[in-house]
Amino acid sequence: MGIKLANCPKCGEDVEHSDDYCAYCGLNLEEWKKREGFKEPTPDAVLGVWKMTLEAFGSVIRPQPLNIVPSAGVFQVRQPASLLPFLGWAIALLAGGLVLSYGGDWYTYLGLTVAGYAAPLVFLIWIFRSDRYEREPIALVAYCFGWGAFSGIAAGVLNTLITGPLLGVGGAGIIEEPLKALGIYLIAKNTRVKEEFNDHLDGMIYGAAAGAGFAGLENFWYISEMVLNLNYPPFTAIIVRSLTAFMHIAWSAIVGRSLGLAKAIKGEITFVDLVPGVIVAALLHMVWNLSPPFIAFAVIFPTVAMTIRQQIKAALRDEERWGFTQFAPDENNEVKDTAN
Repeated sequence: MGIKLANCPKCGEDVEHSDDYCAYCGLNLEEWKKREGFKEPTPDAVLGVWKMTLEAFGSVIRPQPLNIVPSAGVFQVRQPASLLPFLGWAIALLAGGLVLSYGGDWYTYLGLTVAGYAAPLVFLIWIFRSDRYEREPIALVAYCFGWGAFSGIAAGVLNTLITGPLLGVGGAGIIEEPLKALGIYLIAKNTRVKEEFNDHLDGMIYGAAAGAGFAGLENFWYISEMVLNLNYPPFTAIIVRSLTAFMHIAWSAIVGRSLGLAKAIKGEITFVDLVPGVIVAALLHMVWNLSPPFIAFAVIFPTVAMTIRQQIKAALRDEERWGFTQFAPDENNEVKDTAN
């Protein structure tokens, strides 16, 4: 049996790389590949860590469609099952992160807590709604959001023990980016829901959720410190932390994109597939932390925002080339699933 192309881009039926035509609808596959600029997979197409790291850097500098034939993993569909446990975990992780980090202060200063999470949620909703063809289940997105908040506990401990005395402020990303990324990986590998994690756009959404949860938890400390102890005007503190929150979302989205790309290319992922995205995100995090405020907010922030926007557009273009406009994995059955 030949190498599987996954699905015909017109009718969705299984085809082989060696097929010239789809046996079901008659589409000329060779002409389609030439027209769309697709390349047949070679041993080099299943990229190693080094090449995936270079790809991740390249996607930050110049995001563009992949022009590859995807694996069958792109078209996997999750079997119907309740996602309520993930929603429960999301609530528990978020609550645990707030209580263990701040005790009752997060509730005493509830307005600051809400202010800290407002911008991360707005940015997350924007990225979530950018997924035109196969929206991710809210319960799984919420799980990654909760994981991001809970990972802030470990980040706080490790930053105190390692970043401060050994790495300096520029090294925070070395601690924080892997911790946030672990939540994305847990969804991508979970035997019950891994079919929801199809490609690099899915990875960006789950990554953005983890980054948003982390940013909101961190924001409470910074905003309360700025307002209560440093006498910053509340509006100024919230604006500054809102922009920084987006950066956390962007860094985690970049990690998720790289992990999702590995799924799109190979059909399966391993823990090593986290490495390329984490390397790039940690370095970008370092550049942000070490940059003067004017450079950070006037140059780096808009540049990264544009990069994320272009990465989303490129990922959507890939999904269109892969036939998602006609048949995308059905992930809009969440209400029915959770009702069972």
